[in-house]
Amino acid sequence: MRHLLRARSSASRLFSALAACAKAPPRSGAVYGFGDNSHGAVGQPAPAADVYVPTPVPSLPPSVAAVAAGHYHSLAVSAVGEVWAWGRNEEGQLGRGLNAPRNTWSKPEQVRGLENVQVRSVSASGVVSAAIGCDGSLWVWGRSKRGQLGLGKDIVEATVPCRVQALASYDVVKVSFGWGHAMALTKDGGLFGWGYSENGRLGVMGRSTQAPSPQEYIGKMGDKYSSSMMDAVEKMVAEKIRSEDNMPIIWEPSLVHEVCHLELIALY
Repeated sequence: MRHLLRARSSASRLFSALAACAKAPPRSGAVYGFGDNSHGAVGQPAPAADVYVPTPVPSLPPSVAAVAAGHYHSLAVSAVGEVWAWGRNEEGQLGRGLNAPRNTWSKPEQVRGLENVQVRSVSASGVVSAAIGCDGSLWVWGRSKRGQLGLGKDIVEATVPCRVQALASYDVVKVSFGWGHAMALTKDGGLFGWGYSENGRLGVMGRSTQAPSPQEYIGKMGDKYSSSMMDAVEKMVAEKIRSEDNMPIIWEPSLVHEVCHLELIALY
């Protein structure tokens, strides 16, 4: 568990959002981090592990307008729209290539490939990072076998930020990551989803047969595996692992029709 704070003057706020690019300049300040630093996501140099008090994240621009915390890495947007990243990079979610030395991961560096994009906000999952430009464009990078990039069928890796072309004609205002899936909200109120779609987490387009609970599975397999409850549980786990080869995935952002009649104002 880890937290990021962005401090301005004597006050501090969690995860402040970047103001609209065309309006007044965004409020900005320094970034403080605390919590688990085993992957470098708090921004403190190795071998620092847990950080118990809010501590300034070094090497960032003096004015940061927005921050985001993934599971093992962190992102920041400078006051001029640059994106900085630090923490785990096993899946390339820092945007500095897969060969970046591990001892450099904890040091914030500017994400390569967004030099011509003025970014207004960022978001992160465990394995993927995303940035929204002032023009409403959505950019993603990292690696996910569950389609979380949204870049097209069977595309599971992006070592540099790539624009999500399926949303190129929309003005994206918010993106949010779940476990293996993602959703985006557009300025006109459209909700799009993509990625791992099991159990209907992406609406009807992701409808699939819900996997039985351990108790249900044991009941169904009881006759065959009556010798031991543990045998039944182990069988369920083995079949779940095998199902990874045939995961229900929506590879590109698709409109969630079930909420089209609603006026959506926020996405979390």
